[in-house]
Amino acid sequence: MIRTHDLAKSYRNTPVLRGVSIEVEPGTIHGFVGPNGAGKSTFLKCLVGVVHPDDGEVTIDGLDARRQSVAVRRRVGYAPAETSLYNRMKARELVTFSIRYHPKADVDRAVALLETLGVPPDRRVGALSHGMKRKLLLTQAIASNAPVMILDEPMEALDPEARRHMEGVLREECDKGRTIFLSSHDLFSTERLCSHVAFLHHGRILRNGTVTDMVAGLPGLLHVHLREERTERDLPEGPGFTWTGSGRNWKLQFSGPLEAALQQLGSLPLASVRDDGGNLEDLFDVLYERTVGGDA
Repeated sequence: MIRTHDLAKSYRNTPVLRGVSIEVEPGTIHGFVGPNGAGKSTFLKCLVGVVHPDDGEVTIDGLDARRQSVAVRRRVGYAPAETSLYNRMKARELVTFSIRYHPKADVDRAVALLETLGVPPDRRVGALSHGMKRKLLLTQAIASNAPVMILDEPMEALDPEARRHMEGVLREECDKGRTIFLSSHDLFSTERLCSHVAFLHHGRILRNGTVTDMVAGLPGLLHVHLREERTERDLPEGPGFTWTGSGRNWKLQFSGPLEAALQQLGSLPLASVRDDGGNLEDLFDVLYERTVGGDA
């Protein structure tokens, strides 16, 4: 549904994107992760034609985004990170104006979604808080009913309740067959929401694949609470086992299947065991620690 090949962009001879190639499968929610300055927003802007790449190919829904930019924009619901909007318009007017060129736009749904999210449809945009403006941008992307949604930091400035609600809405849209590509700093939300994720650093893709496969490759971590005190030499050994702690409270880092690690603990006087296995935040730390001191 979204495909780029060797996408490159520089500003004043400073490379921002360095040959980014990625493919986003239809009907998936694909996350795009990286530290500030990695090039995420520039990449998303290249997809929707706000920024023109210096080199490379962009294809969305089978169309060349560089040569058929108008047709591509009709197929994309876009929510940028910036919330600089037409402040004199009312929320209802702005969302109606923004989605009018999409063939299947649904204004009634847009107004209903604004009300659900707590955004007064008849309030002027300039009087909205930053978080309400974010909800307004997400509403226009969703209500466009375009087959592709491209969202830049969609959960930024949303309170926990609104974030959870928006995650549910995006899952429903994906279940309907829409393709969603989103950037985010919120790794826990990304892991809950996305089936795939790509990591960007200094304009290059470090890793791209399914969340399940990526997390499965990380070391496991168990929090072990014992009924009786033990020293480290009393604790079992196993593949990749590293024990830290003392007395009754220990942490076990291990490699291999969780079931095998748990079996090795059978000889201990266990009070409780909590699985705190690898997640996207752990993977982020591993990937970007490796690149410290790399090229800029």
